[in-house]
Amino acid sequence: MTPLISILLPTYCYSEGVSRILSRLHPLPGEDCELIIYDDSPDEKVSVVVKGYIDSGMSVTYHHNRPSLGAAANWNSLLDKARGKYCLLLHHDEFPLSNQFVDNLIMVLRKNIDVDVLILDCILIDPYSGRCRRDLPTWLRALVVNRFPHYLYRRNVIGPTAVLVIKRLLYPRFDTRLRWLIDVDLYVRLLKVARRLRMCPELKIGSVLGRSDSITASFRSSISQIDCEERAYLRGLHQTAGLWLGQLPNEIKFDVLIRAFETASWALLRLLTRITAHCCISPVPHSLVREVLHVQSGSMNLPPVISTKIKDRPASSS
Repeated sequence: MTPLISILLPTYCYSEGVSRILSRLHPLPGEDCELIIYDDSPDEKVSVVVKGYIDSGMSVTYHHNRPSLGAAANWNSLLDKARGKYCLLLHHDEFPLSNQFVDNLIMVLRKNIDVDVLILDCILIDPYSGRCRRDLPTWLRALVVNRFPHYLYRRNVIGPTAVLVIKRLLYPRFDTRLRWLIDVDLYVRLLKVARRLRMCPELKIGSVLGRSDSITASFRSSISQIDCEERAYLRGLHQTAGLWLGQLPNEIKFDVLIRAFETASWALLRLLTRITAHCCISPVPHSLVREVLHVQSGSMNLPPVISTKIKDRPASSS
């Protein structure tokens, strides 16, 4: 039987993140969902965690890449392996923040049988304070994906791939020549072919902030150079996106003014977003955030082999 949803988990040297995700997905609901993990780690730490869940009866397809494929190639391999009608690519820095997440997702998909892309809510979480806030307002994300997809080259208002549930036959592959703009480039290409989009703020994905060993952090010192090179490469592929791919020689002043106005508007929006987050009710209960961040024996029905390993260990953000 073809599953309705394939949850794809690429991982590299972050067993705590994998355990956090699996504890939120366990147990998976029957034949409607498949879970595939491709592990690019050089050691066995992730393998030990996954084996604990498999031994507890969780249905997981696990593959340890030997040799490592690299991030983008690993993501593409997962997409090639998937069998579901829809795919959710869930990086190990993200995790579901809704109770019965998979059951609720399946319910939404069955009610929207023709949808091409579901866009879930993105909640940013500080792993130290436990504070959380919505990344961006739903109206702004909907405006960009429906009307101005090329603006994503300027600002990634969608968030991580984990907030997108995409029809498998429409899911583009990641351009392995990119690193910094790799997600937004895929989003722009996706939005050229996807016609039926639905915002789904009732389903939430948490994203941990500030991990020092994340992919972005690994090349943070050279981001400016990488960004410049990748924008030059993308201008050759997407000529109509020139306004949002950066300044060009002999550019008209109007485009320069538009970007300057956008920069000021964006700074004001982010300021208002942060102020609102401090003044308003949290988008998810604080108890749920604590539950997810502090994985403890018995709190989330973890398999015994996993609970034994972590019951005396403080929560980690890296």
